[in-house]
Amino acid sequence: MIAITRSVQTIHGQKFLVDSAWQERLAAIGISEKLPWSRLELGQRVSGSPHSSCFRIQLDDGEVVYFKRYVYPPRRWFEFVLRPGKAAVEAWAYATLQQLGIPTLEVLAFGEQRFFGTLAASFILTREVPNSEDLSRYGPEVWYHLPPDERRRVYREVVNKLVEQVRKAHAAGFFHHDLKWRNILLQQDGAGVTPVWIDAPRASCMYLRRRRGVVVDLSGLARIAISLLSRYDRMRFVWDYLGDSRRPGDATRLYREVARHLGRRMPSKIVPTQKRQG
Repeated sequence: MIAITRSVQTIHGQKFLVDSAWQERLAAIGISEKLPWSRLELGQRVSGSPHSSCFRIQLDDGEVVYFKRYVYPPRRWFEFVLRPGKAAVEAWAYATLQQLGIPTLEVLAFGEQRFFGTLAASFILTREVPNSEDLSRYGPEVWYHLPPDERRRVYREVVNKLVEQVRKAHAAGFFHHDLKWRNILLQQDGAGVTPVWIDAPRASCMYLRRRRGVVVDLSGLARIAISLLSRYDRMRFVWDYLGDSRRPGDATRLYREVARHLGRRMPSKIVPTQKRQG
């Protein structure tokens, strides 16, 4: 696991880190300090934007990794001048979550290239979480169609674990800032399902404006919840999140703050799909 601070990793030149156990396997596909990783296009492109691309790569030994690369043109020179780039923030976030005991991605390699403080390119390479599916797909496609008793059992299992994770992160001053259902994987194993936090390029530690961080994270969780869960369930989540330290009216106030924040850009209503076959 690569662990770095939430900061600029180099002022000029290149910073390259790789897990020693993965060095040879990654070098075989072009992930090396001496190779032009900023131009690599490997495996299957699963997402992207004008300045970023994410590739799913299956290695020869069957392991699957994800290579997320950011490349910035000269005209965007001002965007991350002497500021941590998104890949660095993600690598820091995953290391921090791991220290907190919150399941997250394992970082196998990281790289950053700068020209006198200007970010030119960066990447983060993570290991696939096996037997997992993001909550935004699982909720409407699988969970919603379970028999009522099973649906309630799975709901309580997931919510109990997720509430504990969110409370633990916030107590440590860590905020994801984009904690939507698509950024939470549900990993299934013999013991049940476990929420796994992913995709955290906006994460930060906040101590002076913690209430805003709480509202932003809970609003992210509410964006799909308002379509699939009852008002009682959403209020119960806030109630459980506040825990035994809550005072009369605390849950109602926080619930209303989250609703107001969500109302600034109301999400489209989610219509559950037909039951997935198989």
